[in-house]
Amino acid sequence: MTRTLLSLVLVLGIGCGTDSSTMGGDDAVCSPGETMPCQCTSTMGMAICGTDGTFGTCGQCAIPDPDPLKVNFQAQIVPIFEKSCGTGGTGCHGRDAYGANKNMECRGWLTLENAALGSKFYSGPQNGANTGCPDMTAYQRIMQLKVWQCLNAPSYPAYYVKPGDPSKSYIMNKLNGVNMCKENATSPSEQMPPMQDADNPNPYVISAADKALIQQWIVEGALDN
Repeated sequence: MTRTLLSLVLVLGIGCGTDSSTMGGDDAVCSPGETMPCQCTSTMGMAICGTDGTFGTCGQCAIPDPDPLKVNFQAQIVPIFEKSCGTGGTGCHGRDAYGANKNMECRGWLTLENAALGSKFYSGPQNGANTGCPDMTAYQRIMQLKVWQCLNAPSYPAYYVKPGDPSKSYIMNKLNGVNMCKENATSPSEQMPPMQDADNPNPYVISAADKALIQQWIVEGALDN
């Protein structure tokens, strides 16, 4: 096999196939350390010539891009939190209202700010003090922290988001105003964002389309993409 033909074989992926395939044969001669492109399972990779003078496994394969047809957490869900949930420093779900409680498995009034938070207090008399809890990203908080309002209500959804199941994702219950835990006996939970009226000029609203997008993200597995 000539070098020109060998190059064509490698570029087209013939004989390279999947991530675990190899290039071999007495005529697959190359110089040690030489590289050639080859076809991985779904992306292009690079085969490296070994000390035996032949190309080995098709390696150095790039990780495929996330499915572009799925809802993207960073590009589509985080902006909804920012415009509809008050994630600024003094907003409804900003860091200033978040005090992770180590005695409650690091629960606390949920902040949806897209930052790693939780190891410190961000307001009040303990501002700057350590909480004893780890910093968690916004994605980690909604996926791993149990709902603080439902601490004593085990029949309610335990987590803010249950991948694949909007009905058991408390964040959807809050958006839809259904099946919500009471904060205490005299203070029932309320729909989020709070309903607007003359006595409550709430600046935060969420559209039906944005709620549907969050629900679709959950249905698709609530990916951290």
